[in-house]
Amino acid sequence: MKVGFIGLGNVGGKLVGSLLRNKFDLTVRDLDEKLTKNFKDLGAMVAQSSKDLAEKVDLIITYLPSPKICTKIMKGKNRILEGLSKDKIWLEMSTTDEAEIKRI
Repeated sequence: MKVGFIGLGNVGGKLVGSLLRNKFDLTVRDLDEKLTKNFKDLGAMVAQSSKDLAEKVDLIITYLPSPKICTKIMKGKNRILEGLSKDKIWLEMSTTDEAEIKRI
């Protein structure tokens, strides 16, 4: 299974590290290029956009700091919803609420 992870902050970064240690085929995305470079050096691939990540993987995990940022990553040009297709899974772990997830 190919896994994509968006949000490499304090907790997300630890989860990505665990996925890499356990040999998952992993693609990452974050606005902080220093974070993505660190994980690339550890074996992850880096997506050029959220859409690019969604197109390349089977499971998309988002771990973001707010509902506003989650919506921004999901909707719009070159975002996750443009890259989703049948049989892909979105696992939402962000700091958000049920109503926002249903709205997206």
